[in-house]
Amino acid sequence: MKLAARLETLAPLQHGAGFDWREAGGSRAVPLVLLHGIGSNSASWVGQFESFAAERRVVAWNAPGYGTSRPLPAAAPAAQDYGAALLDLLDHLSIGCCVLVGQSLGAIMATAAARIDPARVAALVLASPATGYGVPRDGALPETITRRIADIRDLGPERMADLRAKRLVTERASPKVRALVHGAMAAVNPHGYEQAVRLLAASNLPALLDGVAVHGLVIWGGEDMVTPPEGCRRIAAAFRGAQASELPGLGHAFATEGPQQFNAAIRPILAAADRASTSVGD
Repeated sequence: MKLAARLETLAPLQHGAGFDWREAGGSRAVPLVLLHGIGSNSASWVGQFESFAAERRVVAWNAPGYGTSRPLPAAAPAAQDYGAALLDLLDHLSIGCCVLVGQSLGAIMATAAARIDPARVAALVLASPATGYGVPRDGALPETITRRIADIRDLGPERMADLRAKRLVTERASPKVRALVHGAMAAVNPHGYEQAVRLLAASNLPALLDGVAVHGLVIWGGEDMVTPPEGCRRIAAAFRGAQASELPGLGHAFATEGPQQFNAAIRPILAAADRASTSVGD
């Protein structure tokens, strides 16, 4: 069965409160909430639904402006706008506390939510985290950002995916994985994508992490060409007290390309969150 068809069986898309998301599972274990990257959507987490939904509630959102999730009102939303939106979705889903995983740009959104309300985050996992460019308000955009904006405006999602999606995985990725990664990028909404690009320009993840005091893990693929290992190591150093792990042989979209390795890497932090939750309950 194709990955996309498996995902629809595991976790069909749901809608409400201005969001769409995928959800499966449910137990007393701490929920797992998954935030996709800039050129992706909730479909990128099929391997995590397959592995974890039997033991806990798993939720993957389509970020504001992705899928049919309502865009944020500002043309250039800040990290805290996405963080607040995530907390709104958690409220809608009656999730009080979760293990929060943010991939690439999703790491910035996840960290923003942890800054706003750390009590809602049992653990924060930053996967192939995007650092951001730290451009001040009304500052000149770097060439990499202006090129992204030009690509979505001039090429459209499908042709942009033809140009960019192949960089997200290694040459060893299967055709099914490549098709899933390409299809997710080809499905972005131009307006929501451009808002996310502007978030990338304005953000500074090391500064955003300053003062974040939750249990943490930073993980990345050893062959990532988008957020290379040296940058991920700097994020890990900025995340006080966090563990760090490099998964060899995997690229940027490594949760999709290598779900077994990714899932094994985050399982200890899930187990720790479950133990802490049980201890509090006792």
